[in-house]
Amino acid sequence: MYRTIVALALASALAACDPATLTSGGSSGIGTGAQPLIAEPDAVDGGTVDPDADPDPDNLYTSELKNASADLTVNEMAFDPATGELVFNNLPFDSNQALAGENVYTRNAAPSAALATTGFDAYRNAAGPGGGSQYFAVFRRSATGFSQVGAVGSDRYLSFGFGGAVAQRLDGKGALPNTNDAYVFTGEYAAVRTVVDDTTGTRMEYVSGVSLIDVDIQDFDVTGAVEGLIVSREFFDANGVNIADLSRADFLSLATAEINFDTWTISSSDASAVRSDGEVTQSGSWSGLFAGPNGEEVVGIVVVEGQGPVGIDPATGEFITQEVREVGGFIATRP
Repeated sequence: MYRTIVALALASALAACDPATLTSGGSSGIGTGAQPLIAEPDAVDGGTVDPDADPDPDNLYTSELKNASADLTVNEMAFDPATGELVFNNLPFDSNQALAGENVYTRNAAPSAALATTGFDAYRNAAGPGGGSQYFAVFRRSATGFSQVGAVGSDRYLSFGFGGAVAQRLDGKGALPNTNDAYVFTGEYAAVRTVVDDTTGTRMEYVSGVSLIDVDIQDFDVTGAVEGLIVSREFFDANGVNIADLSRADFLSLATAEINFDTWTISSSDASAVRSDGEVTQSGSWSGLFAGPNGEEVVGIVVVEGQGPVGIDPATGEFITQEVREVGGFIATRP
């Protein structure tokens, strides 16, 4: 039913566009925390409970993605525009309430500057148990205030560790007008990238990109269809320094998903990282939801894992690869 977009001609054409001057296994010490209980959905006509109903269609978490890893534990996100403070819930060892409040993340200036053209900011947890910071995040609230998205990861562990992403609809039901059958959304993407380096240990990086989302609300007949790409990708170290060797090293393919027209949410579907030679190097999943009174925005989350590029071997000119997990989000708008 679903198909993965790996047409390099399309990817090349899209990557060639100017993205508004974007410059920008076995493990140790990691658990598999169970997800918290959530309230059952309300009863539908006849007093029965719809087992497929989403109890909270305005919030999307990585734990809801198909084949989600158990360590993607984030189950709540909140942002205070008055203070600029960001909060992620359900991540162990990310806060020290006596020092900096509970689960508080604060803006990190240098990598935020690197991500500036995407509208995303970079964040760090304000203080962990020992007063240090080992969680890294990206976050953006849309200019309209219709939606927001955030993603978080950690270098605390010898493997990918805990993290996750959240997409939230803040205003409107997201219903697209039926005056047209197809819509194109364009926007920005940012991610945190956990690199498990077998020589130097775990480290964090940031990723930026351009999101291109195609939507058809009439075909498939009953569910519609959504698919997309994340292109023009740039990579940065934890301090926001651009890793030039990795510039546009790959793109993300977001395979065809379906629309739930009752909630204007997007089903979870496959996501893949595809190198310029067509090789799929990382795999995972994505999902999203529409936001705004007339579906002006689509906000989504993406997770991919596998052997990702981390540099170039000077002797061979080939990419050096390591195990990586990328957790990101996008906000895209239509004309």
